[in-house]
Amino acid sequence: PYHDADFALLWRLLQRDYAARRDGFTWLVSRFGDWKYGLWGESKYIPTFYPKNAQVWADGLGETVGAALSEDGGNVFFIFTAPGFDYLYETILDWVIAHWRARFESLVAEVQEAWAPTLATLEARGFRRVKQAAITRAYDVAQQAARPPVLPDGFRIVSIQEEPDYRGKRLLQKNAFAGVDGVTALDIEAYEYSRLSPAYDPWLDLSVVDRDGVHAASCLGFLDTANRISEIERVCTHSAYRRRGLAEAVIRACFQRLAQRGVERAYITAYGAEADALYEKLGPVARRAWAHYELK
Repeated sequence: PYHDADFALLWRLLQRDYAARRDGFTWLVSRFGDWKYGLWGESKYIPTFYPKNAQVWADGLGETVGAALSEDGGNVFFIFTAPGFDYLYETILDWVIAHWRARFESLVAEVQEAWAPTLATLEARGFRRVKQAAITRAYDVAQQAARPPVLPDGFRIVSIQEEPDYRGKRLLQKNAFAGVDGVTALDIEAYEYSRLSPAYDPWLDLSVVDRDGVHAASCLGFLDTANRISEIERVCTHSAYRRRGLAEAVIRACFQRLAQRGVERAYITAYGAEADALYEKLGPVARRAWAHYELK
């Protein structure tokens, strides 16, 4: 699904999936948009990355009803089935084993712990649970919007739409996610490209900045307007500004703006202990755990 038609079909599948399963979703469209437009590794600069790491299944009318996808080109994969087509899971899983297993020492399926039939299918194929991978938390946006952000003196919150400082934003992200203090022209081009995702709204691309305009913390609220939901992503704090409550503040500001956009429910996924503690502190209304099941 690299070409526009394939991308749109899978986008709509994910929207239908969420409408039917709610918190039991596989991916939100925001994550899929970031898969295509988020150039976080050099391999993604090459267009062949996308057909190499995704396969779709269609019905007789050409509507996408299933898919297999590797997010970063590695051995961790996800399987998607449209509502009413859950029986395809076995077919898609068998395809993944037949076509992708030779590329890696092992295959790892990332699945929600609550998906009992899926877990049974994986175990029947020889997959075994190895660890909890992440926790996704759901938040009531109206409830969260009633709690305003609290900032230390000298800091303010601004969106990239209001102050389009691309270099400052990328300096923060490179430091927070990669421990690198510096950006290249390609880094800035990649950030600009990421903003093409249909789920992106520059008014929800927020930063905490200090008196000098330095980006100290950040988050981004992606939108699925059809389902009135959001996924809050790219939460980060510069190493020089940590332990001041800035990440919590920028997320709370995002909740307020999401409420103004008519969003009812927002999701944040934690893949690490520190992030997990922060997102729990915010006061979620529901939690879903993800696990890795491995086939060696």
